[in-house]
Amino acid sequence: MARRYSTSDVSDRILNAARELFIANGYEGTSIRDIAAASGANVAHVKYYFNSKANLFEIIFDEAFEILVKRVFATLSSDMPFFEIVENWINTYYEMLPKYPQIPMFILNEINHGPDALADKLIKKNPQKIFNKLAEKMEEEIAKGTIKNIPVIDFGLDILSLCLFPFIFGGFATRIAKKSGAEYNTILKEHKQHVIDFVKSALRP
Repeated sequence: MARRYSTSDVSDRILNAARELFIANGYEGTSIRDIAAASGANVAHVKYYFNSKANLFEIIFDEAFEILVKRVFATLSSDMPFFEIVENWINTYYEMLPKYPQIPMFILNEINHGPDALADKLIKKNPQKIFNKLAEKMEEEIAKGTIKNIPVIDFGLDILSLCLFPFIFGGFATRIAKKSGAEYNTILKEHKQHVIDFVKSALRP
C-alpha cells in the first residue's frame, strides 16, 4: 500500500529538498522538477504549496536571515570583551553563509531588480537595533582608548564587505581557479582567520 503523507509532511519535504538543492547546485542550477524528484513529490505539489521556485527560495532566505540577525544581535549584546565580540561576529558570517551560499547573490539580484521589496523585508527585521548596539559598544571602547575613533557605519560596512564578498565571488573563483566547492570552503576557513586578524589590527590605536 502506498504511504499517505499529511499536508505538512509533503510541504516540509519539499522545503527541505529545496534547501539542500539550492545549497548544492545554486538557485539557477535547481529546477522545480529537481525539487519535486528529491522530495518524492511532483511538480504540481511544489506549485500548489509554494507557487514557484522563487517563492521557495524567498522562504529559505527569510529563514536564514532571521537566524543570522538573531545571532549577530546576540553577539553584539553579549558581555564578552569587544575584540571577542568582533571575532564572533565575523565567525557568524563564515559559519552561516556556507550553509546558505546563495543569500549574498540573492540580495544583489533583489537590489538590482526590486530594491523596494528587499528594503521593506530588511526593515521588518529592525536592523537599526544591531547598528545601535554596535555604536554603543564602539563608543565605550573609543572612550577607553582600546580602539581607534572609527565611524560605526564605516566599521559595519568593512565587516560586511570582508565577510560577504568571498561568498559572492565564490562561484566565479571556483571556475577560474578550477577548485571544487569543498576546496573553496577550505580556503575560506583559512581566509576567515586572516579577516579576523586584519580587522583587529585595523581597530587598534
